[in-house]
Amino acid sequence: MSTLWHSYALLGLLLYALSRQSLAHSPTVIDTVRSQSLFFETFDDDGWQSRWSHSRDNKYNGRFTTEAVKEWTDKGLKIPEKNKFYGLAALLDAPVDPVVASSPTPLPLVVQYEVKYEDGVTCGGSYLKLLTADPGFTPEGLVDSTPYSIMFGPDRCGATSKVHLILRHRNPVNGTITEKHLASPPAPETNDFTHLYTLKIFPDHKYEILVDGVMKSSGSLLDPATLQPPLLPPRELPDPDDKKPADWVDLAEIPDPDAIKPDNWDEREMIEDEKAVRPRGWLDNEPVLINDPAAKRPEEWDEEEDGVWEPKQIPNPKCKVGCGPWTRPMKRNPAFKGAWKPPLIKNPAYKGPWVQKTLPNPDFFDVEEPIRSGVGAIGAVALELWTIDSGYIFDNILITRDPAVAEKAFKELWKPRHDAEVKASEAKLKEKEQKEKERRKEEEAKKKNARRGGRSGIGETALSNAFLALFEDDGWLAPAAPYMGPLLDFVRENPDALILSLVVGPMLLLTVILLLRGTGSRKTQPPSTHAPTAAVEEEKPAGGPDAEPVVEAAAGRAADAEPSSTPAAEAAEGPEVVPEGDATDGEIEEEAEQK
Repeated sequence: MSTLWHSYALLGLLLYALSRQSLAHSPTVIDTVRSQSLFFETFDDDGWQSRWSHSRDNKYNGRFTTEAVKEWTDKGLKIPEKNKFYGLAALLDAPVDPVVASSPTPLPLVVQYEVKYEDGVTCGGSYLKLLTADPGFTPEGLVDSTPYSIMFGPDRCGATSKVHLILRHRNPVNGTITEKHLASPPAPETNDFTHLYTLKIFPDHKYEILVDGVMKSSGSLLDPATLQPPLLPPRELPDPDDKKPADWVDLAEIPDPDAIKPDNWDEREMIEDEKAVRPRGWLDNEPVLINDPAAKRPEEWDEEEDGVWEPKQIPNPKCKVGCGPWTRPMKRNPAFKGAWKPPLIKNPAYKGPWVQKTLPNPDFFDVEEPIRSGVGAIGAVALELWTIDSGYIFDNILITRDPAVAEKAFKELWKPRHDAEVKASEAKLKEKEQKEKERRKEEEAKKKNARRGGRSGIGETALSNAFLALFEDDGWLAPAAPYMGPLLDFVRENPDALILSLVVGPMLLLTVILLLRGTGSRKTQPPSTHAPTAAVEEEKPAGGPDAEPVVEAAAGRAADAEPSSTPAAEAAEGPEVVPEGDATDGEIEEEAEQK
């Protein structure tokens, strides 16, 4: 049993070791792309400096570096400094023809690489130069005049914003080399995402330019309108000595000189409105503008130097309806037929179109494969650039014969990187929007607190806010808010005044109540003492002073009962008559003031 168990254990270890060895030797995407490419550079390891060399020319004062940027999992080649010339080149293992048209299978050329503008782009190139193969060339000897076969990639500066495609073609007849530029190049991407530029040139002279896998330009390089100048020269050229004769008439038709405009032909587009009537109040003899009566000549005005002073003109206040000569307004002429033109007739002197004579083009050539025969083989890749920006990053530079390899690099190298950048950008934008929303919310809260608290302290602000909250839409005193506007505004601006009013207010209210009570007591006058005195005298006993307290108490009760009489009774009794001389002058004046 133990022997069987040991056998199973050894078998498991063997299978695990085989699986680990298989994984260790399984090719990565980069390995697969590199194995099927003519040239492939990722700049991931420090060995790139042995494969690439900076130019030793004094013009190139910039030096590339490698760096892993945001959302990248590996490194890229970076332009670190602004306003520099950069020159960097790497040799291919062997020269590469632009296209292979021989049997059994024609092979295209595919050039592809990634570009990212980490710090934006305002003026600078980010294109590749595929240098013409030369046994004597070394990357350190790169200069701006080093011959190239193909130039491809984005370039932006001022009015220039395009994806270059330039072929340097050699004329087999005279040996001259001419740059053939794409006549209508597509526009590059200029945002800070990583973008993929792809060029495909096929053996049948068709081409394709893709940006991020999307077709931007395609066609035939043999079409005379595709490249400027055309890839193939014209067979004939215009004769420069052949001039158009002065008496040559190439106008086929002329206006009929005998034609006469009809009498009923109305060329007036606008006419006066006969139904219009001068408005009432229109002043024919009044000017539209008059001198400003308030204008005064400046004291420093010198007529000898400044000329005759004239006051400024202002609209005439009398011209409420209108002034000056009145004219009828214009309206469209219903009979308008347009400008009359005589009809055309055949020109009796017409000789036909003049065609300039041509001569055979001495530089004409006719070959079946002008790219293969006229565009030199590629021996190196170069970045020969000038830019005022920094932060240009290049990666995954690929040259291959197989479009499927470029497609694999597109799907498995560029697209995951680009998707991660887009996702991070969307998250950053969402975070920015959230922060902006919170900032606006804080500003609204600050404004609301400012309206409620003003510049007061914390305690005063809280108290004033509580007071103002009573007059908000949901407050107890909301109905009174429209009538308390000035007071509420004053409290918002001066919350400390609320504390003062809470202290002084009750004191003022108490003072008013006391004044009102004092005024009410002075309003009620005591009844006349004449008649009651007589009555009291009649009730006095003859016995002397022992009975006085009783009489005084009765009089006091009568006086206390007097003010409690009802208004109806007072009305029936009529106004109180105060005998003349019973009240003092001061009491009479005070009573008049109270009334």
